[in-house]
Amino acid sequence: MDDFHLQYGSEWSGNIAEGVTRPDGKILFIPLHGRHHANGLPLDEHSVFVMNAASEFTISVQEPHDWCSLFLPSCPSEPALSHRDSQASRSPSAYSVELDDQEMANLRWLLTQLHDSIQCNPDILNEKAASRAVKDDLVKVCQRITSASQSSAATTGRPPFSRDEVIRVLRDLIANHSHECLTIDDFTQALDISERSLRNVFLEYYGMPPRKFLMIQRLNHVRNVLRVADPEETTVTAVAAHFGFWHFGRFAGAYHKIFQESPSTTLYGSCQPC
Repeated sequence: MDDFHLQYGSEWSGNIAEGVTRPDGKILFIPLHGRHHANGLPLDEHSVFVMNAASEFTISVQEPHDWCSLFLPSCPSEPALSHRDSQASRSPSAYSVELDDQEMANLRWLLTQLHDSIQCNPDILNEKAASRAVKDDLVKVCQRITSASQSSAATTGRPPFSRDEVIRVLRDLIANHSHECLTIDDFTQALDISERSLRNVFLEYYGMPPRKFLMIQRLNHVRNVLRVADPEETTVTAVAAHFGFWHFGRFAGAYHKIFQESPSTTLYGSCQPC
């Protein structure tokens, strides 16, 4: 996924400290099972260890375990989620962040489901849209975790923006990329507004947050393709991955909720005689 790296590990899988990475990002180490120590500090079930990519660190475990590490080449600030105070480690370039129960559960669920999807469909990330969707999901989580360790600072703020202008740019962007999988970052960069401001505009104009809007748009793309596809030449999995759906259980549930039929029914129904 470009410069974004994801690594899973377990007992006997090797040493996370081996290898070379870029010095201008951050590494997040997330224990999934087992009691880990990072730079001599215990990581409990709510801990995520955050370090600058160029910093020195030591991870130690003395029992069966598994873990995940994420490398981000850059970590722009995001509004922090609720969290307990982060605990500084021996070096200011490496520290642990304590998340609340729900935050940690969401993070572990995402990582576990991603791991299972890759295990079942090893080629899933070869699809550009699926890879981008995974990256978007993980980057948002990681940005919130890294920002949770940063103290609040005064900002100059953004200049006021015209709601009508935002809507115009939004509609043009959607129309000009009607067959592409747009992301939240595409919107915020094109509009030069924060994600929070974008959400407020979507809620006011479309009556839903931008992530839900984008998901519905992608589901409609999938449906349009399935309705005209030949089931002898394509699969629901391939079409879903093409439009950025990497977790197929969640995709199928969302598809049925909106269209009141399964994706396979749409695909095979297109071949049934009237």
